[in-house]
Amino acid sequence: MAISKEFVDAVDSDDLLSVRLLMKNSLILDPSGASFSEMQDYANGRMSDLFAEHDGEIFKQQDEWDKNYFNEQTVKVVNNFSKERVDLLKSIVKKLYSDKSSETAKRNSLGDNAANISNMNSEISGTKIAGGAVALVGAGLLIGGLVVTDAPIVVPIIGGAAMVAGAALFLKK
Repeated sequence: MAISKEFVDAVDSDDLLSVRLLMKNSLILDPSGASFSEMQDYANGRMSDLFAEHDGEIFKQQDEWDKNYFNEQTVKVVNNFSKERVDLLKSIVKKLYSDKSSETAKRNSLGDNAANISNMNSEISGTKIAGGAVALVGAGLLIGGLVVTDAPIVVPIIGGAAMVAGAALFLKK
């Protein structure tokens, strides 16, 4: 697997929000976690504040994990990119998407051009889907942060940034 130029540029420019969003999205695109691990290895040596301190949330038990809980946690990880929350997301992905995870691993182990082309096409379409989802969540945070009068100012700022990052992923060729 190769780390995208977009990710390298985000790390090199110390764009912490983009790095975290791209890493989070990699879990959706590659449930095996291999892409995430490669990105983490790259960023760890170059960014000192990649992970935040955990906010103390007590997570649901494994038997309560479903797609709604996964979606909820993918939104929360934007504001609290802690090792604990990332580990939770990795575990949820493995539980919910183990079929996709094994298919991704199988495709990555194949060396022929057909597998590589198939992998590239699914990553491009997955990137568009993830970009649209991130943009949608960002728009929700932005609007919600502006509408709710007692919301901290950081909510619409993060929402706007997520919306821009999601749109960039969606529009990326």
